Amino acid sequence: MIQSVFFFEKETVLLYRDYNILAMKKINIILFLLLLPFVCSAQFIGIGAQYADAKDKGNDFQFAANISFPVWHKKNALNSFIASGVDYTGGSSPVAGLNIKPIQLTSYLSESLFDNNKATILVGCDAGYLFNFRHGKDGIVITPNIYLDYKFFFIKTGYDFNVTGNEQQFFVRAGFCFGMGSIKSYAKTTIR
Repeated sequence: MIQSVFFFEKETVLLYRDYNILAMKKINIILFLLLLPFVCSAQFIGIGAQYADAKDKGNDFQFAANISFPVWHKKNALNSFIASGVDYTGGSSPVAGLNIKPIQLTSYLSESLFDNNKATILVGCDAGYLFNFRHGKDGIVITPNIYLDYKFFFIKTGYDFNVTGNEQQFFVRAGFCFGMGSIKSYAKTTIR
């Protein structure tokens, strides 16, 4: 009798574990399907590395990933557009983590500069909320920056100000991207 009870408990544990694995697969599929439209409408997708001073709390070089998409792109005198996006930096710097950026005001400086160069040069200022998972504080982050991409490579530099956490950092990001520079390399494109 004791052996059969043990066997029954072991079988129940195995069934429970299999149910959890199946549930996780369903959650991953649903999450993928929810994020697919977000990724497909993205204007910039980038993966690379970031250098930022970790203030003696860890490594200065960190993994970086970002995605953004335009939300307003009307002709205007400032040659600018508004985008939204998400940045993730995994590391030890004071302003690292998941940064949800609902407002990214970006300027391409001039139509002729954009239309006549294979590279894309953008100057902007992002604002968002940072969820810092390690050494820093959560808070509202404002980031003035300069972005350059050519074919499938990008470099972005700027300064992160965590205004509610009273932290800041200079950063340089570089890596691979799919964005305006990628499209401009293979097709004749204009901004308007």
